[in-house]
Amino acid sequence: MIPIARPQLGLEEEMAVLEVMRSGALAQGPRVRAFEEAWAAATGARFAVATSNGTTALYLALVAHGIGPGDEVITSALTFIATANAIAQTGARPVLADVDDSLNLDPTAVAALIGPRTKAIVPVHLHGNPCDIASFMGLAQEHGLALIQDACQAVGATIAGAPLGTFGTAVYSLYATKNITTGEGGMVITNDPAIAQTCASLRHQAYSTKPYVHEAIGYNYRMTDMQAAIGLVQLSRLGQITARRRSNAAYYDRHITSPLFRRPRV
Repeated sequence: MIPIARPQLGLEEEMAVLEVMRSGALAQGPRVRAFEEAWAAATGARFAVATSNGTTALYLALVAHGIGPGDEVITSALTFIATANAIAQTGARPVLADVDDSLNLDPTAVAALIGPRTKAIVPVHLHGNPCDIASFMGLAQEHGLALIQDACQAVGATIAGAPLGTFGTAVYSLYATKNITTGEGGMVITNDPAIAQTCASLRHQAYSTKPYVHEAIGYNYRMTDMQAAIGLVQLSRLGQITARRRSNAAYYDRHITSPLFRRPRV
């Protein structure tokens, strides 16, 4: 069995953490800002907001898009529980739609579930395989819905050569089993400055531009500079890490010959 979930960490990550430790500045600071800038550039988005994990990233993105009590949000029935948890945490109701043979959310199933309380669609790019985002963009535009991509398993994924940030708001996870990791961590990407500002404010106790003025209920969903230091190195190695994962996948493809095994449509 290939240990597909083992983090690929090395001396570079170790030295990056040591540098932060020796600086004495461990909390959110310049390395988080540098990581956000690098992430935005890598994903084709204007803005990136680092968070404590992928669940908080999705929660902040939902709140920033105005999702709250009484709303319904359609998402995939085949996803990690955190997707539904983040929706429920806003006070909205998760509505689970079926998947197609790609194991991703089926646009036809989503269309059938859109109702008067529907306020957003959260498609999940499961196992790094991008979903039919064009169809969901069309549904969102037709019905006036927010579209928030759960890309927690899809770091580095593209659609027709375009990074996911090209298609609007998305959230990522940097948990230990993900393509690249900071141990725990998350990221929101968006092209909307208002969404970015809301997420950045709420993750830091709803700070405002005025010192010690907090204009909403905020949270401590920050990433630390120690995590960001690891993330910067991991992001620089994304190509190498992805190549190794593809090599592992190819090994399984060659050696799993059971007629009971069927690959999802990619």
